[in-house]
Amino acid sequence: MIRVNLLEIRQAKPEKKANLTYENAAGIAAVAIIVLSIAFVGYRSFAMSRRIATLKAEVEAATEELSQLQEALQVIESHQKKKAALKKRVELITELKRRQKVPVHLLDQISRKLPAFLWLEGLDERDGRVVIRGKATTYNAVSNFYNNLAGSPYFKDVTLGNTQAVPEGVSFNLSCRFQTADETAGAGGDAAAGTPRG
Repeated sequence: MIRVNLLEIRQAKPEKKANLTYENAAGIAAVAIIVLSIAFVGYRSFAMSRRIATLKAEVEAATEELSQLQEALQVIESHQKKKAALKKRVELITELKRRQKVPVHLLDQISRKLPAFLWLEGLDERDGRVVIRGKATTYNAVSNFYNNLAGSPYFKDVTLGNTQAVPEGVSFNLSCRFQTADETAGAGGDAAAGTPRG
């Protein structure tokens, strides 16, 4: 008996292989580049954000440290001003104490150098110099007073000013520089140190 196969014999058609054309490759490459670019930009953005956050934290820390240093500097300046003010006070007190001793010693030394027939009418101290005004019955008394002061270790640069005849005798003024006992001792010590011993 003859068998007839009514079913159509279907032969498997060979599968079409995907052809990779130039256009397809370019498209894939473009997509890959875009994806990589987006990923790179995202990474850079994230890295920059972290860097900015780190820099902000560093700036805040530096600002806080600067503020603390400025406060410390203000405290130091305040202490230095107080120290300078206290130093000036101490110097002023020392100078006042020294000056309190000078007038007493000055008057004592002048009174010891006054010759007979001479009296004082005024005594002023200006710029470290003593100006003496007085009268005497004779010119010799004025000359003696000048010589007494010039010969004293407490009076330096003695200068006789105007002398003129008045009804009482002679009026005069002279100026000199007064040295305290400490200054005189220092000057004497310096002179002794400079004198060679034989």
